[in-house]
Amino acid sequence: MPAAPFVTYAIVALNVWMYVHPSGTALALIPYDVTHDVVLPPPSPPIPALTLVTSMFVHGGIAHLGFNMLFLIVVGPAIEALCGHARFALFYLFCGIAGGALQLAISPNSHVPTIGASGAIAGVLGGYLVYPLLPVNTIVPLDLSPRMLRLFAVLLIGLWAAVQFQNGFGTIGDGAAESQGGPAYFVHIAGFCAGVFVIGLFKIRSAAGRACWFHT
Repeated sequence: MPAAPFVTYAIVALNVWMYVHPSGTALALIPYDVTHDVVLPPPSPPIPALTLVTSMFVHGGIAHLGFNMLFLIVVGPAIEALCGHARFALFYLFCGIAGGALQLAISPNSHVPTIGASGAIAGVLGGYLVYPLLPVNTIVPLDLSPRMLRLFAVLLIGLWAAVQFQNGFGTIGDGAAESQGGPAYFVHIAGFCAGVFVIGLFKIRSAAGRACWFHT
């Protein structure tokens, strides 16, 4: 039996802990602070650029946390099985950092805190879109075959990605990227694209098609 996806579960646990921790929001990414090297008091990191990492474990609300963790629990074990534990952790971090980096490039002078958890999750979804035949865990009580569930997963991920691109590029030129709150669509877009284009570099070639620890 393949090893349990303990990295996926560890990421879920860390995200939940960060959400309930009272100082978790101090770890969000503020583009202006990073681009102008503004150091905030603790518990903010002493190096502003570190918020590219810390922000990917921060959520804006219980619904945001719940949906992100649902996506991760459903798809994460399959990608972890494909990549191996260490490579999956690096892949997750890479996608999250890519999301934050694009947000910095788009809105370098924004003072709006950016929560980058969705960028890393989007990367995992992008990786699954490239390898849709991997087993996927589901908690949906439907009497459907694993192949049909995987097909639905691919369709839902594709629809989600289309919405992110439409909404993200729709904010260009209207000032929303600089001054308003709301979803950081470019974090989602960059994380997703990173997942699609680099998953092949992180996967273990001999593990392609390997069954994940639990599946439908």
